[in-house]
Formats: sequence, structure tokens, C-alpha cells
Amino acid sequence: MLNAEPHQVKELAGKISDFTDHYAPGELEAVLFLDPVGRVGFGPGPDAPAGCQVIMNRAGVDRLMVLHGYTPLDLLRDPGRDAFAELVFENSWADQ
Repeated sequence: MLNAEPHQVKELAGKISDFTDHYAPGELEAVLFLDPVGRVGFGPGPDAPAGCQVIMNRAGVDRLMVLHGYTPLDLLRDPGRDAFAELVFENSWADQ
């Protein structure tokens, strides 16, 4: 679990649909990450850029979508995307 600040959850919520649009379900190693100052980003993976902390990869995002019944449309609108962003942080593989 990664404890995120409310602004980080909002930032991830704003980027999650871009992440899933940019990286297809088959691109399992693409990653969401936090940079050294705590901003959310994403990249091709399998590792985050130097100094950044991996939040989750594309496979993990897909798994959460399936297990919790989220669709791509849910990630485009509130409250779905905010709730999903919280879920991603709660299920993050990152260490504090």
C-alpha cells in the first residue's frame, strides 16, 4: 500500500485514462510511477525512471479493473476515476 496525498490521488485520476489509452492491455510492463517530488507519471517500463517509485504496472491496473468491475468509461468520469485512483494507490506494490 502506498499512502498518497489527496492531490496525488487527483493527479492520478486525471492521468489514468491517458495511461490506459497510451498503453494497450498487451503492454503489461508499462508503469505508473511517482517522481522524486511526488508527481504522478507513466512510461513504458518495466522500470520507472531513475529516482522514481513504481506505483503499479499495466497488468496490475487491468487486474484491478476486472476484479472491481471498472470499465474504460468509468476512468473518464467522476466519481469512477477518483475511486479507481484511490484503489490503485491502496493496492500499490510500492514500499513506503
